[in-house]
Amino acid sequence: MSRNPPKLRKWQMHQLFIEALGDAVLRHSSYNSAPLLVDLKPPFPIKLRVYIFNGTNPPGGRALDEYKIQIILPEQTRGSRASLDFSDGRMPILAAYICIADEIKDGVFVLWDAFKHDDFAYSANMQVKSETIIKALASPTALSKRNNNEVIIAARAPYLLDAIKCRVEILQRNIKEAAYES
Repeated sequence: MSRNPPKLRKWQMHQLFIEALGDAVLRHSSYNSAPLLVDLKPPFPIKLRVYIFNGTNPPGGRALDEYKIQIILPEQTRGSRASLDFSDGRMPILAAYICIADEIKDGVFVLWDAFKHDDFAYSANMQVKSETIIKALASPTALSKRNNNEVIIAARAPYLLDAIKCRVEILQRNIKEAAYES
């Protein structure tokens, strides 16, 4: 994997996300809009609000076995806190795109649990271990669990829809478990 993958513009990551979903996309907002709004077709008719960031591993910035994103939402100012937008029946997707080679289409999408990150500081860091990314290169989806029980999902482009379905299944399971506990 490339130690310093190329940094993509937001519209490039949006385009890669839409291309990865292919025929599953009913409609989407402009590649230049942030966040990206995506409506998927039946049999998986879900509306997404995609917050996607470059996954990087800068020298000295993180452990060698870890990639990160820095979350800065549109209109968020330095020193302020922000939240993802859960409105209009849209499911927020908090994602990274990590280039694994010099070719930007050779990459892995990483999906965090947006419900575990509903309030964060300007330029907040989210991490994923390299092991999860490597596993995603060898299987349709790779999962890892963090100390806060957050499940991170990684997948190459042909399996992005599978990763989104997995994200929804985990959300549904978490809701059922929370209802059972109350």
